[in-house]
Amino acid sequence: MEPLDKEWDDVVQNCVRHSEGRLTRLWSFEVKKQLNRSNVRECFFQAVSNSSWAHFGYLVATEINEDKQRSVERELQMLCALHGIGVILLDPHDFSNSQTLIPARERTSVDWQSVNRLVEENRDFKDFIELVGEYHQTGKIHKSLWNK
Repeated sequence: MEPLDKEWDDVVQNCVRHSEGRLTRLWSFEVKKQLNRSNVRECFFQAVSNSSWAHFGYLVATEINEDKQRSVERELQMLCALHGIGVILLDPHDFSNSQTLIPARERTSVDWQSVNRLVEENRDFKDFIELVGEYHQTGKIHKSLWNK
């Protein structure tokens, strides 16, 4: 046996202990202003690095460069098929007009090792995981704390 959680932050350990019945699906979004031919791979792999811990990971952009759009979209389709990350084209003026260009592939479980790495690097993410753990313990959602 190898106890994986011994080096994890207390917030992550608490969340894992109380999520045995998988009461939630966790989503992660890597948001970029623009995707174009020169930055699409860098942005995509940043999304893989920062979002592959979740059940669903998405690369979100407000713009895909028009003159090379087909080339960028073909690249995204290939990368998404390999890594399971989805792509959303976000309309910043009217969120309801946003489009899921490529749906994310659902992962059956959370990668808690990656969650712990992100908790150690990012205080906002630690706060998020703390809220998830609290929900798993109590079943209560503090709506004022979500969607900041």
